[in-house]
Amino acid sequence: MQTQTLTCTCQKTSWSISGATPGRHVVCYCADCQSFARHLKHSDMLAPHGGTHIWQTVPGGVHIARGAENLACLRLSPKGMNRWYAACCDTPVGNTLQKATPPFVGLILPAPGDGFGPVKARVNTVSTRGAVKEHGFEAAGLTVILRAIGAYFTQKAHGPFFDAEGRPPVEPRVLSVSERNAARGGPAA
Repeated sequence: MQTQTLTCTCQKTSWSISGATPGRHVVCYCADCQSFARHLKHSDMLAPHGGTHIWQTVPGGVHIARGAENLACLRLSPKGMNRWYAACCDTPVGNTLQKATPPFVGLILPAPGDGFGPVKARVNTVSTRGAVKEHGFEAAGLTVILRAIGAYFTQKAHGPFFDAEGRPPVEPRVLSVSERNAARGGPAA
């Protein structure tokens, strides 16, 4: 893959993924990915049946090229993933774990994820709004683990989402229950 640059809706923030950083193109249909897009008013980024195109990689291969001051973070719940976005226009950027280790980022791609190769997995299809067959979950999980191990040895663990001490550069905001329910389209199941 060549180095790819993604830009937020208003063009004030852009980030790039190094072509030398391996990754895997997956589509996630979980309720949380859908809720994140809805909360930010970016349902337009969802694929048919509510899928989110994601490039799974290590954070060290990601560089904020412009607008680093716009990087913001939220969680759908206190124990949820860090969900990063460009606050200038609320464009989703990606998802990380709450801690820097294991190093992982799922960068959110505009559907259909052009330039990132074919979809290798469709995961978490229980929450789909249509009939989508899950495939590739095990391989996607194994790939994340292997990349995380490699990131430790190549110093690609942190990237723009964590500092050298493993702390996020901004304090994640946790959505209220009512905000989360609104993003899900009703009371939580």
